[in-house]
Amino acid sequence: MDRVQLKMDAKAAMQQANPHPVLVALVYMVILAAISFVISMMSGVSSVFTTLVSNPDAAAAIYAGMMIPSILLSLVSTLVTGFLNMGFTAYTLRVINRQPAGINDLFAYARYCLKIWGLSIVMGFFVFAWSLLLWVPGIIAMYRYSQAVYIFAENPDKGIMECINESKAMMYGHKMDKFVLDLSFILWYLLAGVTCGIAGLYVTPYVEITNAAFYNSLKYGGSYQQQYGAGYGGYQQNGYQPGGYQQAGGQQQGYGQQQNYGQQGFGNPYQQGYDPNFQQGGTQQGYDPNFQQGGTQQGYTPDNQQNDNPNPQ
Repeated sequence: MDRVQLKMDAKAAMQQANPHPVLVALVYMVILAAISFVISMMSGVSSVFTTLVSNPDAAAAIYAGMMIPSILLSLVSTLVTGFLNMGFTAYTLRVINRQPAGINDLFAYARYCLKIWGLSIVMGFFVFAWSLLLWVPGIIAMYRYSQAVYIFAENPDKGIMECINESKAMMYGHKMDKFVLDLSFILWYLLAGVTCGIAGLYVTPYVEITNAAFYNSLKYGGSYQQQYGAGYGGYQQNGYQPGGYQQAGGQQQGYGQQQNYGQQGFGNPYQQGYDPNFQQGGTQQGYDPNFQQGGTQQGYTPDNQQNDNPNPQ
């Protein structure tokens, strides 16, 4: 699997996307940060109240009263974060596939929030179960189920276990490819850290769109550019080019711009027995131009039009 090709495809897709993925990533990250801030504020307020109240019974009552809203808010934030993450995953798939994509994609999976939550719980359980053996099996399990979110993003009506099993099948023999691909982004992550997260506005969509390209390569057996030419609907290597069907459907097979139905019997000068002089009678097929006048090569002379008797009197 060509990592360089996947990254080039992701960069090309980002340049062609409108709005730019950096803008979508900004909205996505701001929403997640706001949710995290609200949760932190609720936890901080409950801690302050319990600290200020000297009466232990009163403090316990206040803490219990604050705990219930905190739990509910945490549950809601988990559901919202889940469908936002799935929406961003779907957005990256649409970008890499050169489909219309925008900020609205972030909220497209809100009605699947419970199912997304269930998917994350099942995946987390499997990874945790394998991690009980050693941390290496846990990492392997994490990569084994990594494509389930993309499968769900494309087919939200599929069952949770169906997505997980398909991910296992897709990642068979490719877990090391994904691991090496992730390692190749280390310098980008360091750049995001050094810039206090500012570079993350570019790094986040770049990494995730590359991961979407990886999913496509598993599903279709190649990157978008390898399948469709230049990577933007040109379909150049499959026969479709702006100038006409020049390669796979083009000149050599009789539907080109240069030969105009050539070499296969629809060309000019009609090399397969179809002579330009056909309208005049043709010569290479035994059909003489003088046929309309009687013809000579078939034993029919102009004189026969005047005298059909072979023994004139």
